Amino acid sequence: MPFAQDGIFFVVSTSPARPAMRDNGGANFLHGAILTDIAVLPKYLQNRLQAALTPGERLVWVGQPIAEHYMKRDAYESRVAFAAMAACGLLWIVGSIARTLILYGLDFDFLPLIGVPFLLGGVLGLRSPSRLEEEARFVVYAITSERVILLGGGDPETISSYVPAQLQQIERSEHAGGWGDLILETEYVHDGDEGYTTKRHGMLAIARVRRVHGLIAALAKTLPLAPNTPHASFQQCLITPDIGPLPDKLRQALRAEMAPGERLVWAAQPIPASYLKRGFAEQSFFIPWTLVSLLLTVFLVPAMWRTHRQGEIFPFAIVVPLSFLWLGVYRLYQPFKMRNNALSVVHAITTGRALTIDASGPLITRTYAPAGLVHADCMGGRDDSGDLLLEAASDIVSNSANRGQRHGFLGVDEVRHVERLIGHLKQAPATLGFPEN
Repeated sequence: MPFAQDGIFFVVSTSPARPAMRDNGGANFLHGAILTDIAVLPKYLQNRLQAALTPGERLVWVGQPIAEHYMKRDAYESRVAFAAMAACGLLWIVGSIARTLILYGLDFDFLPLIGVPFLLGGVLGLRSPSRLEEEARFVVYAITSERVILLGGGDPETISSYVPAQLQQIERSEHAGGWGDLILETEYVHDGDEGYTTKRHGMLAIARVRRVHGLIAALAKTLPLAPNTPHASFQQCLITPDIGPLPDKLRQALRAEMAPGERLVWAAQPIPASYLKRGFAEQSFFIPWTLVSLLLTVFLVPAMWRTHRQGEIFPFAIVVPLSFLWLGVYRLYQPFKMRNNALSVVHAITTGRALTIDASGPLITRTYAPAGLVHADCMGGRDDSGDLLLEAASDIVSNSANRGQRHGFLGVDEVRHVERLIGHLKQAPATLGFPEN
């Protein structure tokens, strides 16, 4: 019997069960899952999803984005652009009419008409349905017995697949109401000689995101791991878990993240001063920028009052330096904001994975299964504190001075000890078979 809830469709399957898949120490992936089919989707989406399935592949979950939340930031930027267009058109019309009345009285002037297309375009853009909301109708997400499938997006014909080997690192953002995003892949694209931009792919704006994350994590556990890889006992840490003092909000978030049978081995918050230091390193360009802007403001403002042409040089002497100064102060405030955000972050290692929880805004959880920890890179300092980067570095990130896109345990104390715990946990996959998207 099919039913729908919050933009996600469920259908209980009555077809015979398929033989269990290997789970490497976890529960059977298909056991206890709500099996689904595609009967609740529009016919053209059913055909596309059916064509993407391989013989014997079974659906475990099917869903679509919540239209009003799909790529919400991009939709917001689009609305801001239309609002700015409408405002510019209105200001042009009002200013042109005022100019005509002052100079020519009630005579007709074509100048105000130039703003009419901008005003109409902005108003129509704000009133029309969002392009992204329309795009969400043609997006389908599916979890099968073998992989995760993404249909549609920017290109309606796009079909992306993620097998268990590609699901060892997952980022979940969770908003009020339980909806959120699951980021499965981060793509780095060159943006000039030294810079780069990132494109993040995954399930966007889905309801009950925590439950869907659990289904994907169960699928990731079916990845066969190579035998005889180092996987030493956590006996000592299990007897006495190494858990630092945590705020109640983070302690509750960490407790809610634990799966049945999962035990905590280590948990700690980052050193706030390390985030402050990293922030100033990233914003170092704006230190001289702010000083120069301050000097310009201090010397040009008195000079303006000593001239007889104050009205002509006012924008140059006041507006421009103050704008530069405001930008510099704003950018230099960011390291202090990063330090405050560090107080809402916790890093943890359990008996089955490593994870980071960031509660400074919408709850963001990054999880790393054993096969996702093989790229761990320790960057320790002299005082035994440092960063333990858990994500693989692409060539683009490695060649860039900005390493901020590599996530992991940042700013932790006793980083070598934490590296050893990660070393006990990580395991290499036995095979790596990636599908052609």
